[in-house]
Amino acid sequence: MAKTRSLGRPAAARPVSAQEQLQQALEAVRPLVEDEMRRVLRDLTSEPHLSVFYGQMAYHLGWVDEQFAPATLPPGKFLRPALVLWGCELASTGLKTKARATRRDQALPVAAAIELLHNFSLIHDDIEDRDALRRHRPTLWSIWGEAQGINTGDGMFCVMRLALWGALDRGLRADLTAQVARILDRTALTLCEGQFLDMSFEARTAVTPDQYLDMIRRKTAALMRASAEVGALIGDPDHPERAAALAEFGEALGIAFQLRDDVLGIWAESAALGKTASGDLRRKKMSLPAIRALTAASPTDQDRFASIYSQAGPATEAEIGEMLAILERSGSRDWCLARLGEHCASARSALARAWSVEVPPPTAHAALVNLIDYVASLTSR
Repeated sequence: MAKTRSLGRPAAARPVSAQEQLQQALEAVRPLVEDEMRRVLRDLTSEPHLSVFYGQMAYHLGWVDEQFAPATLPPGKFLRPALVLWGCELASTGLKTKARATRRDQALPVAAAIELLHNFSLIHDDIEDRDALRRHRPTLWSIWGEAQGINTGDGMFCVMRLALWGALDRGLRADLTAQVARILDRTALTLCEGQFLDMSFEARTAVTPDQYLDMIRRKTAALMRASAEVGALIGDPDHPERAAALAEFGEALGIAFQLRDDVLGIWAESAALGKTASGDLRRKKMSLPAIRALTAASPTDQDRFASIYSQAGPATEAEIGEMLAILERSGSRDWCLARLGEHCASARSALARAWSVEVPPPTAHAALVNLIDYVASLTSR
């Protein structure tokens, strides 16, 4: 006689983490923005003798391999263009369905421009930092040379501008398009300011936490600020206070993201986090935990930490052990986590001010909350 299976209670569904929810929201955005980016580049690649020039851009973006054969290589997170679209959705929630769809359509070229601007900066950063790998494959300059890498990065900046003007073709008001362009131009210059400061910090250990935070506000947070701001301006140009609040949200979130990376760059708990344990100490990177130790540890510990950082080449295992002990004695990890928590709190406050209407929040609001939760989750470990 066949055995009957006990029905019992169904197994409880595993709760979806903030990271998983965030990844799902980003995956929904990526194909929309990537299609827009591909369209812009496709319109520029009709001349065969320039196929390698544009092929290098496609390689960096993960669309082709080193032989320019179609490929699906690891893409970026697409976080910045997602902020454009989520900011637009949040700001336009009070409009009718057709009007919201129009605003989203107008925001897509701007989202593509934001992602191209981000990748322009990455191409140049790789050259300046002499990085041979990005997204687990050779960097553009390491294959085609430094000069071609510089030129291709410059070209991607120009493609970014052409993508931006596509918003006019979607019916975005000329004055609003010009306002968005002004924000992106200012942001591009701010990125360069941040990179200048970052490179200047590599040559010295006398950097204060405030100086470092100012640098990452420019290099990392500025583009997140601009992304959320321009999205909100397109979604609801008649309420600039909402765009201003989302700009503050983006900046605070961008700083928190970098502080999260700084902590994981030394105290990563597993390879799944995408970080090598103590990797930033091995490379003697001037991240916030190191700067905190160099300014707040005991004089003896400060001198030893600075001595290790001033020596050429990567740190040895013994030196890493010494630095980890100094970081522990100076309370650097907890201090950095406290700063991360403060910026997450600032992001939550700004988001609350951006969403003050008496209607149910849209999907974008949940995505932005999950974004904060994901970054802030490090403080609870």
